[in-house]
Amino acid sequence: MHFSIPNLQQFRDDNGVTYTGYNIHIDGFFHCTSRYKQLLSLHEQLQSQYPYLKLPQFPPKKLFLTNSQLEERRILLEKYIQLVGQNSVLANSGILMTFLLSAQQETHNVKVHVVDIEISLMNGYRIPLSVSSTDTSNTILDIACNYLNLPKDMIRYFSLFLFNWSCARDGQPSLKKLEDFESPYISQKYVRPEDKIVLRKSYWDPRYDMELLHDRVAIDLLYLQIIEDIELRWIIVDSETRIILSAYEAKKQKREYIETAQRLQHYGRIPAGEALTDSVNIAEVGSNNSVRVRVSLASKELSLTSIMHPNHEQKYKVTRMKCWRITTLHNTDRQPNGHDSLLEEPVRNFELSFEYLISKGNLAWVTLKTEHAIFISVCLQSIVDELMRQKVGEGPTSVRHKRANLTYLRRDGSSQLITPSSSSDTLSSLNGDSCTSGSSREIFSVQKLTEKFASVAFKSGKDCVENNAFEAIGDEEL
Repeated sequence: MHFSIPNLQQFRDDNGVTYTGYNIHIDGFFHCTSRYKQLLSLHEQLQSQYPYLKLPQFPPKKLFLTNSQLEERRILLEKYIQLVGQNSVLANSGILMTFLLSAQQETHNVKVHVVDIEISLMNGYRIPLSVSSTDTSNTILDIACNYLNLPKDMIRYFSLFLFNWSCARDGQPSLKKLEDFESPYISQKYVRPEDKIVLRKSYWDPRYDMELLHDRVAIDLLYLQIIEDIELRWIIVDSETRIILSAYEAKKQKREYIETAQRLQHYGRIPAGEALTDSVNIAEVGSNNSVRVRVSLASKELSLTSIMHPNHEQKYKVTRMKCWRITTLHNTDRQPNGHDSLLEEPVRNFELSFEYLISKGNLAWVTLKTEHAIFISVCLQSIVDELMRQKVGEGPTSVRHKRANLTYLRRDGSSQLITPSSSSDTLSSLNGDSCTSGSSREIFSVQKLTEKFASVAFKSGKDCVENNAFEAIGDEEL
């Protein structure tokens, strides 16, 4: 998970007292707003649960903070939550998972009640479900797969995503994997209402496809996804192969269709939008020539395709990326119209850089200037996680986080004990769906992400994200 706190807001409660809320984003999308004392309560409960771990330092208490001190606290809280997310024990703890779901529910003021949602397959077929408004992604995934009669041992190959077909057709990032702990109902309704909740495979390595071919429902899901990926031009098909695939589709020869598609260019790739880079060829690393490229990710690699010369594609193996980092850019070089002179659009203010092993003992940095840096980073981490599971002999795993007892401190200072045996495991006293944040009213926004500093570490609390899969590289791969 990619945690950030890009901005903060001031609220006024029912008694007219103002307080500060910190907007927590996960994987680049708003998740919840929490007060300092709520995050402190979370820290203290993590500390009590894991006394043998050295938790990151929590920002000290202070009274009557100025705007500059509030900004300093925002930065320290962001570093804290990033370091918590970087620790595998803390990041997978039931306490953190329960807190994040409860905070999401409180932020959007959603009561626990039965709601109707739809889970879409990639061909547009919709599965109507009645679920709880606070059911988690894992729960709804199980319900949807049971509806389709997918065997339980096959569920781990699939996940729920928020999917935007318009972005997908434009080659922009269009997928957001729903985290185990979040409520799909809340995330779709209040965060990305224009998106559909879709069921897709959740792995990168195409070799796992062979496992799905043993079950008729799993093969149907894979088959429908491949057809749509071809339609979206995520997979490139030449005219001769298209005729062959059309014949297989007409005869409903799904296995033959899948096996033929697996041999196509960019099979299994995910588009990640456009970027500017100083290198589309390893030999040109470090040059001053910026090139506009299309970015995509697939099993074990990141690809850059020149927009001016579509046949010019450079692939970078994930196992040869020693580390990567995300920074925000301060747009100091503006044209009179307010646009960035290099990027042409002021919204593109992120950089993703990775240190790449060009040859044995020869490392160089490759930089992408792109508004989709967080999405690329999340994909890279997902690929690395899969590679590390393979290294220890594990397959694709849908991690099932176990709930834990949590005393959830609300914004108004009241608290509620949430237990795994509770019917909802969430706040039960909220009394209505609303886009407002509980009983409080937002009165102004203090900071914006794009107004930050010239260069700010944005991923992990450290300057770089270390790639554990890099250690597995051998001389034969060079």
